[in-house]
Amino acid sequence: MTVRNLTDSNAYWSDSLAAELLRFLTGRIKCPDIAAELTHDTYLGLRRVVEQQAPENTRAMAFRIAMNLAVDYQRKMMVRDRHTAEEAFDTIAETVACPASSTERVLIGRERLQALHSALVELPLQCRTVFLLHGVEGLTYSQIAERLDISKSLVNKLLAQAMHHCANRLAD
Repeated sequence: MTVRNLTDSNAYWSDSLAAELLRFLTGRIKCPDIAAELTHDTYLGLRRVVEQQAPENTRAMAFRIAMNLAVDYQRKMMVRDRHTAEEAFDTIAETVACPASSTERVLIGRERLQALHSALVELPLQCRTVFLLHGVEGLTYSQIAERLDISKSLVNKLLAQAMHHCANRLAD
């Protein structure tokens, strides 16, 4: 394929390709808004590639770019979720002490909170994330499943595992 006029995006981009990419990315990311942004980013990335040298198969190149963008986005979300889980614990820790509580009750509360934190740190990342998304952020099983791209039954199993582990550690 030769590049006709770089200002003529029809040479490498079409509405049907954009629709295919949007469907693909929506299925992968599970969020239509993010998928639309990634579709636009795919267009921009493909345009840069075409400006340098037109690929043999622009459709395949577009899907490759889209896949790379989706993977990058999912990695960023995993990192963000990990940091959110750590920040959520810090927020809980700050709200434990009540000015009306006795010093002894505050210390007991802090010890129990530290025990809970230790128990959560021992959990696998996905299990801990499910626990915090449900318990701290108040997300439903369906919302958690969609955000983590897992089944609702796995959310249920991971949450049960986390609760069982934490209950056992706090009982000690």
